[in-house]
Amino acid sequence: MRISPPVGLGRAGALALLITMGSLWGLQFAMLKLAAQGGHSDINILMLTLVLLSIIFSTILIVRRELFSVNGKRLVFLVVTAMLGYVAPLAAALQAAPHIPAGILTMLASLAPVITILVAIVLRTEAVSLRRLAALILGACAVLMVFSPELDIRGLGMSQWLAVALVVPLCYGVESVYIAANWPKGMTTLQAITGETLIATLLIVPFFAVYGEPVTLQWAWSDTVVAISVFVLAGVFESLIYLYLIRTTGGVFVSFGAFVSLFAGIAWGMVLFSEAHSLMVWAAVAILCIALVLAGLDRPVSAAGR
Repeated sequence: MRISPPVGLGRAGALALLITMGSLWGLQFAMLKLAAQGGHSDINILMLTLVLLSIIFSTILIVRRELFSVNGKRLVFLVVTAMLGYVAPLAAALQAAPHIPAGILTMLASLAPVITILVAIVLRTEAVSLRRLAALILGACAVLMVFSPELDIRGLGMSQWLAVALVVPLCYGVESVYIAANWPKGMTTLQAITGETLIATLLIVPFFAVYGEPVTLQWAWSDTVVAISVFVLAGVFESLIYLYLIRTTGGVFVSFGAFVSLFAGIAWGMVLFSEAHSLMVWAAVAILCIALVLAGLDRPVSAAGR
């Protein structure tokens, strides 16, 4: 399949942006692991992350003069996408991050395109094809290869945390199908992202008020805050690159950012946490790459992209 390069950017420039986007996405999961290891509560980390994202996206929205009104349909859309795109996957990632390698966390998150196909087939929004069926089977095999070493007679090992981490691609996969079917008329992508983060922040406020820890000056200068700041900045730049590429190169080209993020997440884990992986994990990565190729060549719906 030939993809025309965007005007003024060129094929090499588009590829460079794709690699940058995927590398930033992989870095985000490494930063979540670093933040979760700081000893602070998940609700505090989640709250600060969403507040910073809301401030930055709102500022960009105001500068671009894209303020928008919210009606009932848009509010329902933003609440659902806030839960699926931010609250649930970030909470799950923060829970699982201290217990599993950053590389494996990124690998499981990279299953999102495969789960998108599964959800679309289950909901009968798309017909079954051999490519989609093969992608699902290979994706399941990759997950089982990561899980299997943790299932032994002595207990579940870290398999319970792997299961928690699977909430991340599950949410992104469901969100993709929901967005494709329910995008509000007249709403831009930047408006949707900003609305999502603002609603997600409001949803977390009551839980933070009840379960959050007092924020002291020492907390503000901790490694956790540094990790959150890097996560937020990486997320903003990654989102902006995604928006640009999706409009200039198309969804198929952007979908291959999942490959970059997969290997970038593994690389960041090796650099930042000295992680090493077994041959079983590398074999699972190879199988997942094949699944992602099949998913990218035969995507059932437009993915939300994170």
